[in-house]
Amino acid sequence: MLKIDFHNQTGIKINKSFINKVAKKTLLLSGKRVKRVSLSIVFVGKKKIQALNRLYRKKNEVTDILSFNYSSGYNKERIEGLPASRQRREALLAGELFLCSEMIKKSARENNVSFRKELAFVLSHGILHLLGFRHGKKMYELQDKVCKILNPKS
Repeated sequence: MLKIDFHNQTGIKINKSFINKVAKKTLLLSGKRVKRVSLSIVFVGKKKIQALNRLYRKKNEVTDILSFNYSSGYNKERIEGLPASRQRREALLAGELFLCSEMIKKSARENNVSFRKELAFVLSHGILHLLGFRHGKKMYELQDKVCKILNPKS
């Protein structure tokens, strides 16, 4: 089950349906078995993302995305005492993603790709971090695969 709370604090129009597609495809391709996913996806401006980056990462700079994982991995109250195989089926992913649409637009121009493709790349990146992926070949390959599937012509 995928539940996404969507908040857009910018004037840039964001397609919620596309956000859902990116999230679902990323989760599917990741190979991680997560039964329940609850995400809060928030689009903010440069000042807000810089303030969050300074507060939580001690980096006083604008970035395109920040990922905050709020899940412990499993809902312990529901699965305590269950066999490990059943615990994996009850896995929960909960997190919050802050995206700066201005930075995504800028990166899209610099990379000569559509806003949609850059958004898919960045959003997929944040979701993979929530799933425990770290920067590396596997993570970047998954991001590229999501982008190619959802943006075949760009």
